[in-house]
Amino acid sequence: MNANMCQYHQNNVTAAIAHTTSIIQYLIDEYKVDPNAMISNTFYIHDKKISYYSDIYIDLGEYLSVHLSGGHLSQPELDNPLDLKPDTDEKTFFCITTISAYYVPQTRERAQTLLDQICRFKLFPSSETTLQMVCYNPQSGFYTSSILIKRPIIKDLRLNYGDGFLEVHEKLLKRLREADSTGITFLHGPPGTGKTFYIRYLINEISEKSLIYVPPDLVTEMTKPGFLPFLMQYPNSILIVEDAENIILDRKDNINPNQAVSNLLNLSDGLLGDAMHQQIITTFNCEIKGIDPALLREGRLLVEHKFEKLSVENAQRLSAELGIDGADQIQSPMSLAEVYAKKTSSK
Repeated sequence: MNANMCQYHQNNVTAAIAHTTSIIQYLIDEYKVDPNAMISNTFYIHDKKISYYSDIYIDLGEYLSVHLSGGHLSQPELDNPLDLKPDTDEKTFFCITTISAYYVPQTRERAQTLLDQICRFKLFPSSETTLQMVCYNPQSGFYTSSILIKRPIIKDLRLNYGDGFLEVHEKLLKRLREADSTGITFLHGPPGTGKTFYIRYLINEISEKSLIYVPPDLVTEMTKPGFLPFLMQYPNSILIVEDAENIILDRKDNINPNQAVSNLLNLSDGLLGDAMHQQIITTFNCEIKGIDPALLREGRLLVEHKFEKLSVENAQRLSAELGIDGADQIQSPMSLAEVYAKKTSSK
């Protein structure tokens, strides 16, 4: 019987690879595939005594089949968001790079459903960036220590932060990548809404500038006289200040002038800023209305965004994407931390 065969071809996005073993087991469990009926080609690594599929063709019946190609043995260091089980003692995986579904026009919708199902089993190359963390010694003053920050797996920013967030991210990333630029960004919202998680993602998108990180326990040290001279060693960089409530609140509420606010003003839009070209990202939990108005002035403020709980729909969608059971039973808004906590507890 001749059929007008079509091909739907899906390469894994975001430089992902798919886990062969999980896909095959899923097809056996859900599509009742007979593993002895799969047409395959294998590759054998003699010194490791390991064999894996390089190509597999599987007929699912009713004019639908799937081809898994580009089989290989992964590197040990992979991001594994679904906690898939490694295939070897060395914590490596049997992977494929391309999934193709073959179908007739009448089974096109079924083919798309199949691809959506099996493309979930993804692994990602591990990515890290270097932060220069600010440290302080009473005798020697300020210095930095390098730390590696792993890039979190965020396949869709809209799932994690709402439908309008992608525009915020693209605007902020564009401004941060600009050479010889200044300004300040406020990322705020209740605890657990994903501010730090997002910053970890954001900084892995920036390779053009040095990243200077002020940890929460050193934020108040920014008022010391030696802080600005220390920062002058890092022109055209990005300063990241976490939990910055204590240094950005309105100065009229303080008995003593807030030297930290003055420092931020000078860096973001003063003469010092013109010389150093340094941008600033701050995170905090308080309301924006409590912030010193001078920091919010147009021309100084790059981006201001409030992180909030995910809507019921977004919480359900993200939970389903993360493989959390009972995603459709979510009935109230959830913070990002609450969603990921459910993922951890479901392991």
